[in-house]
Amino acid sequence: MKNPAGGSLRREILVWYLLVLIVALGLFASAAYFLLSRALNTAEEESLRQTAQAVENVAVPSRIPRIETAEEFVTFQNPNGQPVRSLRRQTVLATGEIFTVAVTPAGDVEGRALRSFLLISLLLIPLTAAAAALGGRILLERLLDPLRQLVETTREIGIGGLSRRVPEPETPTDLHDLARSVNGMLMRLERTVDALRRFTADASHELRTPLTSIQGSVQVALSRDRTAEELRETLADVNEETEWMLHLVDGLLTLARGEEGQKVVVREPVEITALLEDVVEMGEMLAAGTEVRVTLESSEPFVVAGQAGQLRQIFLNLVSNAVKFTTSGAVTVTARRTVDNNHQNWVEVRVSDTGVGIAPEELSRVFDRFYRGDAARGRSGGTGLGLAIARLLAELHGGGIEVQSRLGYGSQFTIRLPEWDAGDAIAAAEQQARIESKADRAGRGGQPG
Repeated sequence: MKNPAGGSLRREILVWYLLVLIVALGLFASAAYFLLSRALNTAEEESLRQTAQAVENVAVPSRIPRIETAEEFVTFQNPNGQPVRSLRRQTVLATGEIFTVAVTPAGDVEGRALRSFLLISLLLIPLTAAAAALGGRILLERLLDPLRQLVETTREIGIGGLSRRVPEPETPTDLHDLARSVNGMLMRLERTVDALRRFTADASHELRTPLTSIQGSVQVALSRDRTAEELRETLADVNEETEWMLHLVDGLLTLARGEEGQKVVVREPVEITALLEDVVEMGEMLAAGTEVRVTLESSEPFVVAGQAGQLRQIFLNLVSNAVKFTTSGAVTVTARRTVDNNHQNWVEVRVSDTGVGIAPEELSRVFDRFYRGDAARGRSGGTGLGLAIARLLAELHGGGIEVQSRLGYGSQFTIRLPEWDAGDAIAAAEQQARIESKADRAGRGGQPG
């Protein structure tokens, strides 16, 4: 179906083009008319002077000296009532006589020339505008044809065809840039939709397992009369699965808020050595009854810019993940200070283990939501969101996480966090002031007037 507004851009460009052209031609014709009128008037005056001079030279012998000459242009009406401009020349001769001659142009030459110019202008301006409109339309069709193709292609692209791309014309460059921008947007949309599909499928799969377990436990309990002890066991199983689902939902909310920019990190000085000691103690509790040792190899105090609760969650996620996939050996936590090429100070925290390791083809996906490698198939007590949340929180703190691993030898996760300095103190104070001001405005807005 043809769009009723189709071609509106062409019409607008063509109409404005014609308006500007007609106005320009009109101004040009007016200026030319004015200049031509002055030029004809000057030429006529000069012709009258020369004619009067010639008549005087013929009528008065050259041997008689001229004492004074005066010229005057006068206007009178001819018998037809039309104004006529005439030159009156008076010359005082040495004999005392005054010679007067009046010269009038033969016909209205200037008027005829101006009327002819006006008629030609009135004919040429519309013809020129019509020719320009035809040429402009052809040129617009040629220039805007790539835009038409781009519009038609984008109309055909639906949610299931985001892999398609619009053509990128080489000329004009503006349309080329527009097409590249549209293709970039389609690429980002494709990635977002694919991620959303994977997320929906993974979330459905992860929630289906505990829900199926709860349903099975309830059905078994309802199949016959149960003792109080059996019902308590069934309720304990249901409670365990419910807690696991709540933990999963909390992780999903953390990721969603962080990716939408709703999770704000209020930066403050955080001494992470005490945090690491606490996390290592938690890791020792998780490793109780196994052949895994959890140790901290750093006693030097390090102060980073961030939020203590979120930093603790990052370290705890990494340590618990290392303990989970290490059957024997050690999980070692270290911290050190580094300086990058821009002379910015960073604090690096490394969590190393001697566990099963990660296959090379899986390294690029370990931070994806719900992703589990071959060594982590099954729930294993986790939700598959720990590493994704750790990376998100590290990035919100202005840092990042990297991973190195060898299958069968263990893995090493490195967290880089900006070290606290005086500039962070000023930025934190400004951020806190903005948050308090926003909260104050929201509080005033909620009060009854």
